[in-house]
Amino acid sequence: MNTKEKTKLLTISLLCCGRPDTTERCLKSLMPIREAIDSEIQVVDTGCSPETRAIIEKYADEVFEFTWCNDFAKARNFQLDQANGKMFLFIDDDEWFLDTKYIIDFFKQPNCTEYNIGGYYQRNYLDFEGIEYSDIEVVRMCSVTPETRFIGKVHEYIEPAYGNAMFMDAQAGHFGYVYVSEEDNIKHSMRNIPLLKEMMEEQPDNLRWPYQLAQEYRACKYHEELLELCKKALEDARINKEEEAIRYRGPFACGIAIALDELDRYDELIEFYYDELKRKEILDLAVAKLSTYAAKAFYVTIKTKECVEACNRYLEIMDRLENNKGEIFLQGGIFVFDAFDELHKNTTYCYLMACGLMNDDFGPLVHYYRRISWNSPVVRLNRGFIKMMVIKACEYGYKKELRDVLNKFFTRPGFRDVLQHEIDENLEKIDGPMWKNLKSAFKTTDREKEMNLFCDIRLMERRLLEGDFYTFSELLDKLLQYAAMTEEWHGLHIAWMEEKADKNEVKPEVRLGRLFVEFAEKKDGDPTVALKILKDAIGVRKIMDSTIQSFSKLYGTYQMIKEEKEKDPNKFAEMYNLEEAILKQIADLDAAGKSDEAIATYGQLTSIIRSTYGVDTLHF
Repeated sequence: MNTKEKTKLLTISLLCCGRPDTTERCLKSLMPIREAIDSEIQVVDTGCSPETRAIIEKYADEVFEFTWCNDFAKARNFQLDQANGKMFLFIDDDEWFLDTKYIIDFFKQPNCTEYNIGGYYQRNYLDFEGIEYSDIEVVRMCSVTPETRFIGKVHEYIEPAYGNAMFMDAQAGHFGYVYVSEEDNIKHSMRNIPLLKEMMEEQPDNLRWPYQLAQEYRACKYHEELLELCKKALEDARINKEEEAIRYRGPFACGIAIALDELDRYDELIEFYYDELKRKEILDLAVAKLSTYAAKAFYVTIKTKECVEACNRYLEIMDRLENNKGEIFLQGGIFVFDAFDELHKNTTYCYLMACGLMNDDFGPLVHYYRRISWNSPVVRLNRGFIKMMVIKACEYGYKKELRDVLNKFFTRPGFRDVLQHEIDENLEKIDGPMWKNLKSAFKTTDREKEMNLFCDIRLMERRLLEGDFYTFSELLDKLLQYAAMTEEWHGLHIAWMEEKADKNEVKPEVRLGRLFVEFAEKKDGDPTVALKILKDAIGVRKIMDSTIQSFSKLYGTYQMIKEEKEKDPNKFAEMYNLEEAILKQIADLDAAGKSDEAIATYGQLTSIIRSTYGVDTLHF
C-alpha cells in the first residue's frame, strides 16, 4: 500500500533482471520523458548481473532490490510502494519506447492526473529484423492511491481498473516473442503455464487466467489443450452475464477456431462458426476474426459460396469498425485484436478472388487486387489464390484481367519467387499447350523475358523426362542447352533481388546446369571424375534425376565404344561406315513404303554390331 506524500508528478519504473544491452536501450529511451516531465526513474533489481547493475545505476534515480519469488504481482506491488509520483508508468526491461512525444504531451496536460488507468501500445516484432510486427494495447499506467495494486503471479493486472482511461499513442518495441528456436519458445511458455494454472485454482471464477493460458497454449502449439480450455472457458463466459465476461467470449471462440484450424478439423470449425452466428453472443470484432477462419475452412472444403459469404461478413464488419480505435479496444483481446491487420485483410481479398476464378468470374479479381497492400514491408498472400492464378494462366493465356494482377507479382522479387515456386509445385499438371498459355500470360509484364525463360526451362525438363530416344551426343547437347538457358535466366533473376538477399545464392537448376558444363569438360579425360560429377547431379532437381540416370548409362556405353575405337581404329571405322550405309538403305526402304523390309534390315544391322561391340549402335 502506497501512502507516501507525492513529491513527483510521475514515477517511471521497471523490474530488471535482463541483459545489459536491452536494459540500457530501455533506460535510454526513458530519458526524454525524465528530462521533460517532473518525474523519477526507479528500478527494481530482481537479480541483475554486476554489469547490468552498473548500467542501471547510470540512469536510475533510485534502485531497489527484490528477491524473486515467481510472483510478478508481488514484485510490481513492491515496485508501486516505492513510487513518489502521483502517476505511475512502468515498462519491461526488454522493451523500449520508439517515440516518447505523445507520452510527454500527455503528462504536460494539467488534467493528466484525472486519469486513473491507461497505457501504450506494445509493438511485438515477429522477426529479428523488425520488419513485421503487431501492435497491442497494454495497460501500463495508473494513478497511485492506497487502493492501487497488482493481481496475478504472471500476466498481472492493475486494480481498480475503472474510471477515466487514456491510451497514449506511443509504441514500445518488443522482441520478447521472437525466439531463436522452438525450444526457447516452449521454455518461455512452460515458465508461465504452471503459474497460470495456480491462479486458475486460486480464482476459479476469474476468466482472465484461462484467457492468458490460452495464449500460452497457442504459443507452444498445444492445440488439443487450447481447444479443450477454450471450450470450457467459453461455456463459463456464456453463463456469466457481466460485461467483462461478454468481452472474453470472443477470444475464447476464436481460440476454438484456431485450434480446429491447426488440427485440420474443418467440418467442426464450420459447424462451430454457424452455431456462434446463431447464438449472437460474441462481439462483432470477434465475429470478424472468426469469419477469417471459417473462410479458410470453406475454401479448403471447396464451398466457394459459403467462403464468399464469410469474407463479405468480415468486410462488412471491417467497414464499420476498422477506424474506430476505441471500439476495437473495447471489443479486443488476444486472438481478436488483430482482426483488421494486413494479413487478414489480404487473405480475405485473396479468398474472394480465388473463389471468383474457380467459377471463371474475373470480376472479384479486378475489384480486389488493388486493395492488397503490395508495397507494404511484408505482404502475405493466400497460396490458394496464387495457385488459382497459375491454373487460370495455363487455361487462358494472355488475358488482361490476369495480366494486370500477374504484373503486381513483379513489384518486388519476393512475389516473383513465390509465383515461380507455385509453378514448380504444379509442374505435373501442366501439359504442352498449357505451357504455351502460361508463357503468353506474362506478355507485357515487367518480367516477361525472365518468366518466359523460366517456363522454357521447366518445359525442357518435362521433355527430357518424357524422351527416351536420344543418343549420348544428342542428350549431351540438350543438357548443355539446358545449362545455357539456366545461366541466362540466372542473370535476369539475380539482377532483380531484394537488397538483403544473398546475391551469391545459386538456384538448383543453375547448379545443375553448371555440373553439366563441368561434365562436358571432363568426359574425355578421367571417367571416374566425370561419373562423380553426374552422381553429384542426382537430387539437385528431382525432375531431372531419371534423365541424369539414363545419361550416365549412355556415358558408360560411350566410354566402352571409345575404348574399342582406340584398340582398333580401322576395324571401328569399317563397322561405323557399314552402319552409316545400311542406315541410308533403311531410310530408302522406308521412303519406298517397304517398312517390313526396313525393320528386318535394321534387325540384322543391330545383330552384327551387338555381336561385335555389345551395343546396338556406334552412333553416340
